[in-house]
Amino acid sequence: MEETIIDNNFLSDIVKSSPASIVVVNKENLDIEYYNNQFIQNFYEGRKDIKEEKKSFSSFLDKSQQERLKAQMQSVAENSFARNNYMVYKLTSHEVTVQAYIYAAPLKDDPEPQNSFQLLILSDISASHLPFISFDTRELFFKQFNNIDFGTFEWFIKQDKIFWTDGMYDIYEVDKNISNFSRPHIEQYVHPDDRELIKTKVDAATCNGEDIDIEYRIITEKNNVKTIHTLAKFICDSEGKREKLIGSVRDVTAQRKAEEELRNSVRVLNRSNKDLEEFAYVASHDLQEPLRKISTFSDRLNEKYKEVLTGDGVLYLERMMASAENMRTLINNLLEFSRISKSTVPFSHINLNFILQQVKTDLELKIEETGTVINSAQLPFITASVTQMKQLFENIINNAIKFRKPGANPLITIASSILPAHKLVDYKLDKDCTYYKIEITDNGIGFEDEYAARIFQIFQRLHGKAEYPGSGIGLAICQKILEHHNGTIYAENIPDTGARFTFILPEHQPDINKD
Repeated sequence: MEETIIDNNFLSDIVKSSPASIVVVNKENLDIEYYNNQFIQNFYEGRKDIKEEKKSFSSFLDKSQQERLKAQMQSVAENSFARNNYMVYKLTSHEVTVQAYIYAAPLKDDPEPQNSFQLLILSDISASHLPFISFDTRELFFKQFNNIDFGTFEWFIKQDKIFWTDGMYDIYEVDKNISNFSRPHIEQYVHPDDRELIKTKVDAATCNGEDIDIEYRIITEKNNVKTIHTLAKFICDSEGKREKLIGSVRDVTAQRKAEEELRNSVRVLNRSNKDLEEFAYVASHDLQEPLRKISTFSDRLNEKYKEVLTGDGVLYLERMMASAENMRTLINNLLEFSRISKSTVPFSHINLNFILQQVKTDLELKIEETGTVINSAQLPFITASVTQMKQLFENIINNAIKFRKPGANPLITIASSILPAHKLVDYKLDKDCTYYKIEITDNGIGFEDEYAARIFQIFQRLHGKAEYPGSGIGLAICQKILEHHNGTIYAENIPDTGARFTFILPEHQPDINKD
């Protein structure tokens, strides 16, 4: 091994004393032709005599990295622009492996074929450029991305040589001693059903230089089918010619499997809900006819034989007629519940102030009889179903009147405001939409906090029918209306004051089909 091949003594002295490790190697066999003092200190533990030690730079690199270094030298020989870039290698010396960045350039800057290349080796400078704040956290960063689910690659286009990180070997389940990869070799792993897609994508990207973003299946060396997501971009030389394709690959098999299982579960749930709604609609509709007959004959019995019946007979008839009426109410509410999501009436731009006025008119008699006072602030215009918004307000206001405190006139306050943007995530709402929060507060009997969610369940009641009559479906209908409008509703008990029902509605219906 020669001590120096730099003719200029002054320049030779500068290179020898450089703080960076510098070597000159032969491109064909990677034999070391020159080394500086820093290289000796960094890789030979300060020993000055290395003539009997490693004489080839290949002894620091595994087979794959040797081929990668040769490809790098060939690249910089043909394109001086490529000398501005570095590549990361793992150098092993005395059983210690360190990460280093290597810059390469031909020793002589002339058009003749070059065999001698100078390498500038910088160790551990990555901490200055990669997103970790210390050498301690650097290991956490590498652990996150250097795993069996993630890898990176480089494809030297002209030489048709592909180099992988360890993660790529794990994804493809390939022996890490194999390093001779080319495009045809890699393409054989692509699932047969996806090969035409990949070929079209890569050929098109190669022609026009666009980045690649594609998901496809592979069949690994161990015959396992995996789904991978690849992002790649071209690196061009100073003349704009595509020299290299670099990219990352992530194994998304488990993620896609979980997503498919979730989609299947949603489909099953939707089908079950649809079947349930169909059943509720058909059952309720079919029950109307026998119920009508029961009511009709009960009325006739009451008209013709009321005077004949005595004692328990009158009581039994009255109970039968009351039960028939309760059943009619229950069936009508159940039918209404099942119709909400089946409604084909298009949404329109409506004024909630007008909706509230209609509800107050419909409940006018009940409001007068109970002395109810309704105070309302200005309500917004929104895109919604007129009939369902009317039913929403009517159910909640009717609820407030029904559950009033004994001896007290119901007082209902309605307030409206725009939901702050930072609250959208709390309710899992579309961040691109404007939402209104409408609060309806009463001075009624309230409820225990533990029942805040339960009261929206169908047929759930917190009080007996004798004390507070009803079907137990009203608030369930409210919740279903809000779901149909891509909003939400919740209830709060206000100690010693009453209850507050809050519903949140979008100003315009969000685009649920967007990405």
